[in-house]
Amino acid sequence: MAHSLLRLPRLLPLLATSLLAACGGGDGDGPGDGPGPGGACVRDISGKLGGTTSWAPGDERCVYAVTGVVEVSGALTLAPGTEVRFGPNAGLLITPTGSLNAVGTEALPITFTSTTAAPGFWKGLAFKSNTPANVLEHVVISYAGNEDPFCCDFFYGAGGGVDVRAAVVVGSLQDSISQVRIAHTTVEKSGTLGLFAFNKARLPGFSQNIFRGNLGAPVTVSMSIVGALDATTVYSGNSATNPAANGDNVVHVVGAPVADSGATQTMHKLDVPYGISTGLPNTTVSYTGALTIEPGTRLQFEAQSGLRIEGDGSLVARGTAAERIVFTGRTATPGFWKGISIRSAGGNSVIAFAEVSNGGSDAFCCDYFTNDGDIVANISVGGAVGSSGLGRLQLTDTVISQSPAYGVYVFKTATFSESGNTYSNNAQNLGRQN
Repeated sequence: MAHSLLRLPRLLPLLATSLLAACGGGDGDGPGDGPGPGGACVRDISGKLGGTTSWAPGDERCVYAVTGVVEVSGALTLAPGTEVRFGPNAGLLITPTGSLNAVGTEALPITFTSTTAAPGFWKGLAFKSNTPANVLEHVVISYAGNEDPFCCDFFYGAGGGVDVRAAVVVGSLQDSISQVRIAHTTVEKSGTLGLFAFNKARLPGFSQNIFRGNLGAPVTVSMSIVGALDATTVYSGNSATNPAANGDNVVHVVGAPVADSGATQTMHKLDVPYGISTGLPNTTVSYTGALTIEPGTRLQFEAQSGLRIEGDGSLVARGTAAERIVFTGRTATPGFWKGISIRSAGGNSVIAFAEVSNGGSDAFCCDYFTNDGDIVANISVGGAVGSSGLGRLQLTDTVISQSPAYGVYVFKTATFSESGNTYSNNAQNLGRQN
């Protein structure tokens, strides 16, 4: 194509104008358009994008080549069929004033991929704005999740700080809310996580996505927004057409600040377990809202981690005989995790048709100064003398097993009823404070 252009100098201005139009305009700070492999249109993008920008393949089937981290402070819209290729450590950072609207179709998905087919070759997409215009629908995101995170994305919560490395990052340390709607989207072959969502992130309309072949977990979310994850998404990577499992086929859940833990939400049954505090041993995930857990849901807790319902919170974990709710440790070892502490002053908690095993690693802060010494148990109801935790729990048709101390311990301030339960291999099955 270059030789024929040299023979037709008078047509150069017209051809250049057509090429720019086909590629979607010239709003980047990069070197502009140029011929790619086989003479294809390639549009180079770098620097910053402000104002209103549109990317589309056009008649020339243009490809957008991103170098470095491009900050989007305006409205960026991608047309169906658009392909964006990222160089090493490149990425898109959607700033608080920006938006990314990438809505493809089933026949013409939008592709974000790398110039080299290697997991973690580029950073990924980071959303730090709160606008409904942020959408990923019928999108494929491949080979992102670089080990070098976007600047300053650290999650501070229970257990300390976590560097955020993922193909898609939603939110930040700032108190402002960020959101993006993700639907019918595939996140694959990340060098780290598939998706990380901070405690003030929002995932409206999250549905029918696929996470496959990522070297880390498919998704990590804060406990404050865990209910946004839907049961129609494939988190395991395992289906008839998408057999590639993730490196850790568990949805990771990290604790949220108490101020952000008061939502009324439901943990849906997923095709993988929830890993509570995975990678953050010796933590307590506190919840002050109304938390419901669907039948068949599995929760696996990190070493010495646990779930505490406090304030006016409640836990309703009502399984069925066919689909029990499972609370256990990441490792099936007696006393691997703390257990469940029901310490709320309001709300009526229910655990029914469940299995609670391998808890009782150590006491929740500050369950001591009782006649029985420090209290460790699979389930504790209420709190020690001087605490504000009253605790109310109805426990029925549940198997409580493999605690090195108590299966269930009830403090004298608590209200507790039980029926149809099975205690197995606990040092002591049921204890009550006098």
